[in-house]
Formats: sequence, C-alpha cells, structure tokens
Amino acid sequence: MGGSETDQNTDNCSMFGAFNLKPEYDLATFQTAFDGFCNHLKKSGHLKSHRLWRRAYHEGYDTRFPDAGIVIEMCFPSYQASLDAWDYVEEHTEPIRRLHVEMNKQVSATHFVLLREVTEQPAGLK
Repeated sequence: MGGSETDQNTDNCSMFGAFNLKPEYDLATFQTAFDGFCNHLKKSGHLKSHRLWRRAYHEGYDTRFPDAGIVIEMCFPSYQASLDAWDYVEEHTEPIRRLHVEMNKQVSATHFVLLREVTEQPAGLK
C-alpha cells in the first residue's frame, strides 16, 4: 500500500453499521434506543457524534452493498476512544448493557465496520 498507516490517517474514526429493522420495530422506536445508547457514550467521553441514515435505493449506486435499509454512524473523538468504547460496552455493566440490548434487539442482518479518515494522499498517488 505504501506509506505507514499513521502517515495516511488522522485520528478521526467512525463505526458504520448497516442492517434491517425486525418487522415488529419501526424507525422511531429504533432511533429512540440508538439516541439513548449514543448519548450515554457521549456523556462518558467515548463518542463525539452519531447519525442515523435511511438507505436511498438507486440502481446505479447500489452495487454489492449488503441488503440493509438502515445505516448508523458513530463518530469517535479518536481511534483509541473507539477501542475504549468497545471495551466499555463489552464489560456488560449497567446502564450500557441495557441500552445496548434495547438497541440491538431491534435489528437483523447486521454488518459493521470501523474506519479511520484518510487526509493525505498515499505517496504512490501524488
């Protein structure tokens, strides 16, 4: 790939999730749970911002993307904060355990990815 990862990335880091809602849940119910989960992570210093996206289907844009109608974005203040947030959620302590379960019980066919923002062109592309 050329260049080190730190040369090509800032500390900006986001987790994206793509999924469908289970039939017994609606977007408003999910958004309430997602906001509650994310607002708790913001108060604890793990999260900077979050967004909820509804897929806009288009024949030209939709190539090989998972069959998912909802996408979430969780923006962390740093890569390390994303790792710390993961560890915090995995501890299964209250109230984060309850907030996580309330959100996740509503979704199916989940796909997740953690990304770091690229701000410089790799040496081979200059």
